[in-house]
Amino acid sequence: MAKVCIEKYEKNVELDIEFYNVFFSIDAVKTYDISENEWAVIRPYVEKICDGVAKKYNGIKAQESSFDLFLIEDEKDFGILAESKNYFIVRDCEDASLYRKPDCRRINCVGDFYGEPEDAYIDPEERFCITVGCGIIKYNLQDPFEEYMYDCDTLQWIEVGRDGDNIEWCDKIEEVTDSYIVVSVEGEERRKFNLTTLEKQE
Repeated sequence: MAKVCIEKYEKNVELDIEFYNVFFSIDAVKTYDISENEWAVIRPYVEKICDGVAKKYNGIKAQESSFDLFLIEDEKDFGILAESKNYFIVRDCEDASLYRKPDCRRINCVGDFYGEPEDAYIDPEERFCITVGCGIIKYNLQDPFEEYMYDCDTLQWIEVGRDGDNIEWCDKIEEVTDSYIVVSVEGEERRKFNLTTLEKQE
């Protein structure tokens, strides 16, 4: 499965501002947020990258925009933290954003972290996902796919170690079982949490 990062640059002449957006294409499938006319121009280049002909193309002009295309070789360099059959999670500044396959449409934010999200996990059966950084968030992958918000009482997600004196500075998800999750904290200590409640376990 080949993934291509699509960087789009668009100039607003009236405001004299250049807008920058990042999209993804998997196996040269059209990206949801790219217009049909833009895709018609950049698709041959995306296909060449997916076929191994080249690793990048810069400055491709389409409509009023310019595109840079890159083969994604190391997914974490492009902010991809976790992936499953139908979803993937991307670090977007302080957000962890959930995308669907194959058209790479952004569904919503599944976590917002002070600093940035450090790691993520998607359940193989795609029942839930977990993101970590400043604390842990377990998000249920089911309708209505609410946008994550702080201090919100919802059944869509649960969280722990996110504020006050109880912050858990998590670096990595080490292990996930049917009953618990193990994370590394500040690069040293490993801590276990109940998978259902996120309560800390000894």
